[in-house]
Amino acid sequence: MKKIFAVATVTVLTMFMAGQTALGEVGQRSTMAKLCAACHQPEPGLMMGFLDNISLKSKIIQMDLMSHKEIVKFNDDTSVKYVEDFADIRNYRTKGFQINFTESNGEKIAREVIRFDILKAIADDEKLTREQFMEQRRNPQVRVYDVRPPVKYQMAHIPGAAMMPAPAFDKFIDKLPLDKSTPIIFYGVGGCLSPTAAMKTKSLGYENVRIYTGGYPDWVKSGEYGIVESAWLQQAITDKTPYVLVDLRDPADVTRGHIPGAVAISAAQLTAAREMFPPQKNAPIILYGPGSEEAAREIRSWGYKFVQLLNESFDAWQAAGKPTKSGSALSKIDYEPKPAPGTISPADFSIMAGKKPDNIILVDVRNPDELESGSIPGAINIPADLIVQKVSRLPEDKEPILYCSTGARAGMAHTSLSNIGRKSRYLDAIIEFKGNSFEIVQ
Repeated sequence: MKKIFAVATVTVLTMFMAGQTALGEVGQRSTMAKLCAACHQPEPGLMMGFLDNISLKSKIIQMDLMSHKEIVKFNDDTSVKYVEDFADIRNYRTKGFQINFTESNGEKIAREVIRFDILKAIADDEKLTREQFMEQRRNPQVRVYDVRPPVKYQMAHIPGAAMMPAPAFDKFIDKLPLDKSTPIIFYGVGGCLSPTAAMKTKSLGYENVRIYTGGYPDWVKSGEYGIVESAWLQQAITDKTPYVLVDLRDPADVTRGHIPGAVAISAAQLTAAREMFPPQKNAPIILYGPGSEEAAREIRSWGYKFVQLLNESFDAWQAAGKPTKSGSALSKIDYEPKPAPGTISPADFSIMAGKKPDNIILVDVRNPDELESGSIPGAINIPADLIVQKVSRLPEDKEPILYCSTGARAGMAHTSLSNIGRKSRYLDAIIEFKGNSFEIVQ
């Protein structure tokens, strides 16, 4: 079976210039991601977006269409293209896929699942490895653009990169340099966003366009730090988003004024304060003050994955009228991660599984044969692919708490219920079952 999805460059560029918009049928959400709609005409029975997850046991695929997520079933008659088999699809999470489907009784059944790899349309000499990207960005003439959604850019981006979200490319064209010979590099998350922006930029006449294929995930893996925009931090303060904020300035300066929630650790004290940092190595850590670059590198060497520098000084933050506090800053780090939307914490799940409050119902969304390894007493079993059809089994006065063995199918079932307006929560964790007992592996 062929693995290469050959895309004719001229055809793709022509579609880019067309700039179609996905509107979807009246009264229905579009089955095409906005980014894909820049090149393709929406059609009945056509879904284009990004692979969010797949369950081989339940034979369901969850697609991320950027505005929402959709569930599609597959069966023995479903064919695959540009992947080895359904198991191979797991290797392409977040990548672009096209699904041709039929719809019956409110269910979407895949006829064909196609991996779409626009990267194949980019010449090899236009793709940069991490080492090549690091070398290229030393050139002061090079312009680097981050094609991820604005909130992702504001949360963390490569130093020196400008925002150019691929789904809203046309609105940011004026951010491109006037000189069309200027070297340009796009990066995203390693999917189709940066190739899409690159091809569209080339269609405008730019002569030196490349992409950093690994994107921001590869940048993080390399041990580098990122930049966080003050707009994100200001919103995070309002929303009480969990993060660690470190003020590296002298204690006297911190006392005169600092950003709310900051912990005062001067650059000279950083090494000695290592034990203050949270055990969670994926905790977002934000630094500001003198010596922040060196501090970021040291904290990264401790194993922390997401270390960012604030994009402006405290003086600039204060001059812009953003919130500040005077007096002593925090003297210790108090970081408590917040569960992702729709999820329930392992601790709360364990309590509910033991006490079984009257206002919840535990729902095991594994297949019936999997229950032989063990199950939670009092839970009902509704396989993830049947959750909508059997929603009547869920009492309206009880909140469904969904779980499976890994969290993947529970998340899909949560999406299915959300799409029909039914509230629920799910456990996004691995559970090991043994008889009537279980253990959550964190």
